[in-house]
Amino acid sequence: MSEIFYPKDEQDVSDFVFDSFNKNNPIEIIGHGSKKIGRIIQCSQTLSLKSMNGILEYFPEELYIKVLPGTPLNLIESVLKEKNQNLGFEPNDLGYIYKGQSDPGSIGGVVSCNLSGPGRFKNGALRDHVLGFKAVNGSGAKIKSGGTVVKNVTGYDLSKIVTGSYGTLCAITEINLKVSPIPDFEETFVINNLNYIEAIDIFNKALDSSLEISGACFFSEDNVSFLTLNDVKKDTSILGLRIQGPKSSVVERIQVLNKMFKDQSTYVLDTYQTAIFWREIKNLEGYANSENFICKISLPITNMGNFLKHFKNLKFKYFLDWGGNIAWCEIYNNSDLDQMRIFCLKHDGYLTVIKANDNFRQREDFLTNSNSNLKILSKKLKESFDPKSILNPNKMYLGI
Repeated sequence: MSEIFYPKDEQDVSDFVFDSFNKNNPIEIIGHGSKKIGRIIQCSQTLSLKSMNGILEYFPEELYIKVLPGTPLNLIESVLKEKNQNLGFEPNDLGYIYKGQSDPGSIGGVVSCNLSGPGRFKNGALRDHVLGFKAVNGSGAKIKSGGTVVKNVTGYDLSKIVTGSYGTLCAITEINLKVSPIPDFEETFVINNLNYIEAIDIFNKALDSSLEISGACFFSEDNVSFLTLNDVKKDTSILGLRIQGPKSSVVERIQVLNKMFKDQSTYVLDTYQTAIFWREIKNLEGYANSENFICKISLPITNMGNFLKHFKNLKFKYFLDWGGNIAWCEIYNNSDLDQMRIFCLKHDGYLTVIKANDNFRQREDFLTNSNSNLKILSKKLKESFDPKSILNPNKMYLGI
């Protein structure tokens, strides 16, 4: 079992990494340990950022918050809610699929995994909400990028590079995040009795309109039991379109949807039901305690229809999110997963294994993408940030 070091501040992190760099000792970087994403790695020591927690600055009127990496996500969300604000990227709480209950972990872990919820296609990914950060690279040097305001920059945007790097480039010691006002009102327009082809067509029509849809999902009738709301029919497929904003605007846009899809079987979830509905989707609560593979498959929407057609006879559960650009899948065996990885490689797609057994995580990569240049770029970035490859080595890919 590796030795665990709990730094108190950035200088402690810098000293620890610098010492490990000189001794060529690999380090596993962790936060609250709530996200078992990525390859299992072997390190002689562990750097836990759990003790580096707290809110350093919060200016609601400036729409930003500065936090330490070990700060619990639920604490940040609670403080923001008091000022009627939230994190616009709607971070996923993956505790349900790992533990069967809420465990959102730390903000550092969320940023490292680039976890973005249902509003991703409208509000941007988590990386678009990071204003700046401080960190320690693989040689122990302190680095800083960005600040507390949104501005245009030339050259590399290090915030976007570090976000989603799974701790392989640096140990984050401080994060500045953009925050957003909580919408005044929200409702969900629901359409039943669709197949996936019809659902994708409706996504295209609704998202190409001026209605500012902020959530768009589809559950086939085989997986609609994923949802727990009593008002959601369980004997047919369901497509949901979320509308947010001032109440009068939401009501008006819902009326427009009624006219657009007047020939369909429709109804509306009220504000209370809408909050539950999208929380369950965001947190993958319907896959709670599953012993199977949980994967996120990202494809151009034109290829998503081909994906579902290609695997229509395969036994797996899925639902579409982000307006049909991703499928959250529960897959029952490695062979079926391999087939889906091959499909993604051939059709401009990405597959991320969010949950897998330890045997898989020890032996196989959890990221599959069709752009071979991304892996080459990842390797070059790793060499630049972490020349001796001591930070979470092999976490993302074998050899990186």
